[in-house]
Amino acid sequence: MIEIVGANEGQEYEAAVHLRKLILAVWPDLSQNPDDHVKLFVGLKLYGQKYEDIDVFVVGHLSEPREFDVEMKFYPRDNDPVLPRRAFVRNFALAVEVKSHDASGVRFDDKLLSVKYPRGWECVTEKAFKQVFELKSYLGRAGLPSPYVKDLIFMTGLRESDVPERPHNVFGVDASFETILNIVGQVAQPKVRDRIARISFGPDENFLAILSPEATVLKTIEPTSIDRRRMDRIVKSALPDEWLEDLTNKQIVLRGRGGVGKTVILLQMAYRAFDNAGMRSLVLTYNKALVADMRRTMALLGVPRNLARGGIGVETVHSFIARLMGELGIIGNDDDFLDNYEKHKQSLIDYLRSGAVSSADLKSLIEENADDFAWDVIFVDEGQDWPSDEIETLRTVFTPEQIVVADGVDQYVRDSVADWDAGLSRELLRPRRLRRCLRMKANLAHFVADCADALGLENWDLEANPDANGGRIIILEGDISRDTAIFKKLKAEAAELGNYPVDLLACVPPALVASEEDESHSIPGRAIQQDGGLVWDACSTDVRENYPTDRDALRIVQYDSCRGLEGWTVINYAFDDFYDYKRRQFLSSPPDLGGLFDSAEDLAAAYAAQWAMIPITRAMDTLVINVSKKPSRLKDALRGIFEKRSDFVEWQVVADL
Repeated sequence: MIEIVGANEGQEYEAAVHLRKLILAVWPDLSQNPDDHVKLFVGLKLYGQKYEDIDVFVVGHLSEPREFDVEMKFYPRDNDPVLPRRAFVRNFALAVEVKSHDASGVRFDDKLLSVKYPRGWECVTEKAFKQVFELKSYLGRAGLPSPYVKDLIFMTGLRESDVPERPHNVFGVDASFETILNIVGQVAQPKVRDRIARISFGPDENFLAILSPEATVLKTIEPTSIDRRRMDRIVKSALPDEWLEDLTNKQIVLRGRGGVGKTVILLQMAYRAFDNAGMRSLVLTYNKALVADMRRTMALLGVPRNLARGGIGVETVHSFIARLMGELGIIGNDDDFLDNYEKHKQSLIDYLRSGAVSSADLKSLIEENADDFAWDVIFVDEGQDWPSDEIETLRTVFTPEQIVVADGVDQYVRDSVADWDAGLSRELLRPRRLRRCLRMKANLAHFVADCADALGLENWDLEANPDANGGRIIILEGDISRDTAIFKKLKAEAAELGNYPVDLLACVPPALVASEEDESHSIPGRAIQQDGGLVWDACSTDVRENYPTDRDALRIVQYDSCRGLEGWTVINYAFDDFYDYKRRQFLSSPPDLGGLFDSAEDLAAAYAAQWAMIPITRAMDTLVINVSKKPSRLKDALRGIFEKRSDFVEWQVVADL
C-alpha cells in the first residue's frame, strides 16, 4: 500500500506525486500489497518546533526486505567505502526538502547546497539537517517512537547531471527511486557485510506506530475561542493607515502600560506587512515563554517564516545576538554564551565601532545568511529593557526606519531605561502613546489602577475599556500551591464559557520551582499532573522551548517570564512571596535609580511594585491573587482595595494543605 496524506496542492504535493510514481516504477505491486506500507506526509507541520515545516516525510515499512540495484559505492559506518554485490532495504524514514530553483539560482560549496531568493541565499543543506532533529523531537513529543531519519533534498529544477559528484544528499528530477536508495546507502551509513548492504532505519514497531491510522503525526492544533479572538484581533482589527505607512520610513515607538495590548499591536502590524506587501518581519523579545506563545499564534494563523513568501519570525534577543556573533566569528560554538553575555556584547560593539566589521561585511552576512538576517522590519517587544549596546547593535545591522518598538512604561526590569530616541532626528521618529486597556475587563482595569495607587506608583494612566464590562478579582489567603481543587473550580468556570485550560495562565515565584537532578518543575504544576491534569510547565527549560499544542494543558510560567502573556483567568501563586523576592533582589544589587533623598528600602519597594503590576495586568476576565497568611505591606494594600471594591473583589481564607 502506498498513500499520500496531508496537503493536496502546491509544489510539495507535486513532489510527493512524483516520488510516488518513482516508487511504483520500482515496486509496482506496492499499490495492492497489504503487508508493505509507504506513506508520504505532505506539508507536515511540526507544531511547537523552531523549524515547523517538513515538505515531504516519506516513511516506508516492508514486511520482507526488498532488493534494489546497486549504482554507486556505499559508505558504511565502520568500514571503508564499498561497492556492494547486492543491496536490500527493510524500512526508511526520509525528510525531503523540496526546492524548484534551476541552475541559475543554485550554488554548491563543497557539497553544501544553497539557493538564491530575492532577499539572499539560503543554505538548504544546513536547513534540512536541522529539520531532522526538529522532526525527531516532534515525534517524541507526540508520543511516537522516533526511528532514524535521513534528510534528502529534491531539486525539481535540476537534473542528475547538474549536481556534483557524490556522496551528498541532493537528487534531481530525473533520479529513479533506486538512485535515491543508493544515495541513502551513501549518506545513511548502512550495514554492509560480505559486500551485502542492508538498509534499516529502526525496529518494525517504530514504523508501525508512525504508519498507524491512529497516529497523530498529522494532527492540527485546535484553536480555542480565546485563540480565535486573538487571531481576529490580529487579522481583522483595523489599524490606521498612517501606522502602516510609517513602516520602513520612520522608527515607530508604541508606549503604554501593561494591558494596552502592545504585543498584539506589534503582531497586527507584522501581519499586515506580510499580508499586504509580502514583508518579512522578525519579532524580538527577552521572554522565552512569550516567544512560544507568539509562535503558537503564528502557527494557528498559518503565517510562514520563509524567504520566498515573507512572513513572521519570533525569537529571543539573546539567540539573535548569539547567531550574529557566531556568523561574524566573534564567538565559537564552544563558548558559554549566556555566562559571558556582557563580555561578548562588548566585543561585538568593539568590532562594529572599530570597523573590524564593516557595513560591507554586514551586507554580505545578511545576503549569505538570508534566512536568519534578511528581515524587512524588526519588531522589538519589551523595548524599555534594551541596554544601549543592544540598541546600537540592532541599529548597526538594520536601519532605525526598519525598527518598531513596544515600550512598556514603568515596566523596565533591567538596570537601565532604554533610550530609543537617542541620536535620531525628529523626522525619523514616530512615537505613539497607547492608553486604552484592550486586554482587561473594566473591573480589572479599576483594580489595577487602585493597586498602582496603593503601591505608590504615580501617573498610572491606563483607561478602562467601556466596551468590556465586568471582570472579577479573587484574593486567596493561604498556601494553595498544592490545592488542585481551586484550579479545577476555575477550569470548570472557564469551560462553561467555552474556554480551555490553555486559555488560563498561572504564575509562580522561584520559591515554587523545584529541581530534581537536571529537571525543574513548578510545585503547582506537579500537583496538577499528579491529580491527572495536563500542564505546559515553562519552569522546565525543555518545555518552554516549544509552545503548548494541547488545549487541555494549563500554561505555567515564572513571574519573570509573564510579560506579554495573557489568560482568560490568571492565577498568581504566592504573590506576596514574589513581591518580597523582587524587593530583596533590588537590595542585593541596587541599580543607580532614584533621587537624592530616596532610601534603598524605598527604591526597593518601588522596584517590587513596578514588577507586581506586570502579572496583575495579564488577566482578561478573572484575576486570582494568592497571598500567605503572613503580614506584609502588599497584603495591607490588597486588603484596602478589597474593602473599597468588595462588589467585584472577593477575599477568601483557605486552609493550608
